[in-house]
Amino acid sequence: MKLFSTLAVCLSVTVFISCSQEKKEGKTLVVMTSGKMQVDKTKPETISYEPGNQHNEEILTYIGEGKTTVTVKTSAGDKTFELPDNGTYLLNLKKDTMIGSIVNFGNSGMPTNISTVQLEHIIDSTQQLLLGTNASDANKTYFLTPGSIKKLTATDGAKILGPYNAIPGSVEVGADGKAPEYFKFSTNTQKRESLNELLQRLQK
Repeated sequence: MKLFSTLAVCLSVTVFISCSQEKKEGKTLVVMTSGKMQVDKTKPETISYEPGNQHNEEILTYIGEGKTTVTVKTSAGDKTFELPDNGTYLLNLKKDTMIGSIVNFGNSGMPTNISTVQLEHIIDSTQQLLLGTNASDANKTYFLTPGSIKKLTATDGAKILGPYNAIPGSVEVGADGKAPEYFKFSTNTQKRESLNELLQRLQK
């Protein structure tokens, strides 16, 4: 039985904002863990973390200019992570490497059918990303080892879909006429299983 399929999935969202009603730019930090975490309500830059097997997510928002330092406290010691400027960041506290990329919705939503050539390209890209060889800020493809943080976009509040969140079939554009930024991430283990399914599909 696959380990991740037996784990309980608990998703929670915690947002810390300014008391002002005015919208201000800031930093959005999405934390994904393999264990329990608790955010200090009086000092939201401090996270207590107990490693385990249960997937959890937190979304933290920090308002204000300048660098924000987040401290993760564990029984093994403390570790700090820097958020140097505004934007959306992902912190990987899982036991497995996480890989992902921006979601390209195009003009007509997610495609329902793909050609053999497209399938071969997806397989090749996935194989490279599993090794981290084609991770690129320019291409918005990412390879996050356990205990690492990455700024995904300068946009504050971009959507990050974790290992147990599906990509929506379509999204509504904003007032600026642009679709919101979505990023999809999976663990290496999950992605390898998906790759095997693609390989089997190609062989049919």
